[in-house]
Amino acid sequence: MRCGQKALGDGRLDHMRFCKSLAVVLFGLGCAAAAHAQAGVYIGYQATQLSGITCFEPAPLQCSSTGGKVNPAGWQAGGYYDFRNVGPMRLGVDFRGGVMHSNKSATSSAGGSDSTVLDNALLGVRGSFHTPVSWLSPYVQISAGYGRSNATLPFGESQQNVPQPRLEDSYIMYEGFAGLAIHIFPMLDLRPIELGIGNMNRIGSSGATVDGPSSIGVLSIGGSVVFHLPSSR
Repeated sequence: MRCGQKALGDGRLDHMRFCKSLAVVLFGLGCAAAAHAQAGVYIGYQATQLSGITCFEPAPLQCSSTGGKVNPAGWQAGGYYDFRNVGPMRLGVDFRGGVMHSNKSATSSAGGSDSTVLDNALLGVRGSFHTPVSWLSPYVQISAGYGRSNATLPFGESQQNVPQPRLEDSYIMYEGFAGLAIHIFPMLDLRPIELGIGNMNRIGSSGATVDGPSSIGVLSIGGSVVFHLPSSR
């Protein structure tokens, strides 16, 4: 059990390091929001569907998440800076990151905490639009960056029947988003829905002897609360 506990501890340590790094970046974005009129920060919840994954269970067994799909969900946070008007569009940049989990796997019948994880950090270009309805602003965005996940990797055991570490693959991740922002107060917006579609392409090797597809599909839906300066509208 010591090996299994060490593997679990190493995985949690990696996620803690990722969250700390993300917090440092978002703190910097928060400082930018205080220094620039067109800046803001946001936090929200997102559900992501990863698809095109191979189930390694022999028939008639099924993976705990069927259809080659798994749905990790969790918190997303980010910040944006709008810097230029292009016709009816306000052009800007956006940085976001998050940590998502699922207690199911698309590669194995096993389940439990962190059976599937997805960490990401994305940088993108966004455009928001003014409408005749002053309190409503649609926006679109295209982002790319780094993703890390064990979604395509099977569970394994050693010859001594001791659980082995869950490895994680690295990915180039890209995703397009579209959503709506509702202006609630001078310093507060609500994004009730944001839809995303994209892909993840594996880079390098996790060191696993068996792995699934190198490219998996991404769909997402989420919402968030946005904090910005009054003069940013």
